[in-house]
Amino acid sequence: MSSINIRLVESSKTRAELQRGPRYQRSFGRWALPPLVRPSFAGITVVTLSTLVKIALPPLFIASLPKRAIGFSYPRGREGQALAISLLVLTVTLLLALSRSLGLLAIPLAFWVVGGTALVVMYNCATPGMAFVKELCSTCRLRPLIEEHEAMHLEGESCEGPVWSVTKQRYSYDGLGLGNDPRICSFCPIAKHLKEN
Repeated sequence: MSSINIRLVESSKTRAELQRGPRYQRSFGRWALPPLVRPSFAGITVVTLSTLVKIALPPLFIASLPKRAIGFSYPRGREGQALAISLLVLTVTLLLALSRSLGLLAIPLAFWVVGGTALVVMYNCATPGMAFVKELCSTCRLRPLIEEHEAMHLEGESCEGPVWSVTKQRYSYDGLGLGNDPRICSFCPIAKHLKEN
């Protein structure tokens, strides 16, 4: 657990948001839409995984299919660089394979299938990072906790176990009032993990 280098500062504002829900939901009423992109913990950029984003980045669409998958981020550091290079090589390979049969149409197709994701991973490596939150969870009062979870992954902890261990030290099932909140989905992994504590 000590290997996790977390630059997160616990604040009363974060805890208050977890209790009341995101500020934009409170300010603009029940039907307010969340912002698509917003800065978050440790300078990471958080993008709501809307239908448009899923269409633009097909690998994220596939990753978001399981109900319990509520937050996503690509690796950073050497692992992220290796992934970005692999995706770029795959993009070029796909482009060459499709160019004979599709001609110029192969360029946007190869970029859409793999190239866009390669650019996101490259961006992720060059900045504090980018995380994605499922659209269903974007207005949930637990969104700051989802963002914090992804920030820990972006800080270098790839395993789920140590991240959940830190989360359980900072928050509790009863402390967040998850047992009697009808707005929390039955499949929410945050509630499940905190209840196990």
